[in-house]
Amino acid sequence: MLLKFLFGGLRPSFMDIPHSHHCGFRLLLLLSILCIVPFPSKGDSDPLVSSVKKKCSYPNIIGCNACSQDNLMGSFFNSHGQLSEPDFSKFLDKEIRSGDSCEEMLVNADIFGLSSLLRELMGEGSHRQLVTTMVFCHHPKFTHFVNEHFCEAIVIEYLPTGVFSDPFELQHLVSRGVFLSASVFGDTNLELPSALSNISVVEIHINVNTDAKQIVFQLPLHSRYPPLDSSGYINITISKPHLFMRCRPKISQTAACSWTLIDLGVLSGNTVTWRIPCGNAVHTRAVTIITFLSAIFCSFFIVLSTIYHSKKGKSKME
Repeated sequence: MLLKFLFGGLRPSFMDIPHSHHCGFRLLLLLSILCIVPFPSKGDSDPLVSSVKKKCSYPNIIGCNACSQDNLMGSFFNSHGQLSEPDFSKFLDKEIRSGDSCEEMLVNADIFGLSSLLRELMGEGSHRQLVTTMVFCHHPKFTHFVNEHFCEAIVIEYLPTGVFSDPFELQHLVSRGVFLSASVFGDTNLELPSALSNISVVEIHINVNTDAKQIVFQLPLHSRYPPLDSSGYINITISKPHLFMRCRPKISQTAACSWTLIDLGVLSGNTVTWRIPCGNAVHTRAVTIITFLSAIFCSFFIVLSTIYHSKKGKSKME
């Protein structure tokens, strides 16, 4: 009935109203109805969407220690002389203990929860960039806490035997301000092939700003000469890194630092696989023969060339 009235199907009792006023009345009534009738919003169409929250990890607190300790892996390597991951975890449990100096950090540990950890290899050939993205959860106290503390993210990368990181290249990045500090422990001989090399560990320190919603950094990596394989390729897997957070108050320069270990078990941090081309064992005999014959031919050619030019020089002197 109302629609018929609005669009001229029915005539009300006040039909004696002039036509111009009648049209204005219809328009006003239509606008009033449109304002009163609720329209479904985009968020109301699916109530489950608004209720779903992004999951965040919660740091596994180990404890705190003095600020005089420059890096974690350096202390472990100097005292144990090896880089075993299980022994490194035991070392942290023994050396870094809870105390009054890290009480504030224990209360605010959830500030450094991560929502995701993304890793990928960039580049081509034997020289790549391992790009890691650490996304922090949006915590309301994050900005205030980081504004009152010096905070550093510490990343410890365990590199397998087929991959190494150049310490001189890392120091160049430190001098440019990309990292606060960077160190390589273990096998630092860059010339050794994979078969003769050992694992190495890289520890880098990254500054955490007050407006840091995520930390993105690139670690330059290089592949060693791999052993022979019948498939022509060898796969090297780089596991997830160990992540720590070191903070100390800005007011007291001598305050003890507290280390917060971020457990990555609940994160979607993925391992990275590097497919490196290598020699095929089937071609060993053919390559050896060709290389040997080429060496003999080149040596014979050099000897003949030397004899020829020496005789030519003597003839000119005569």
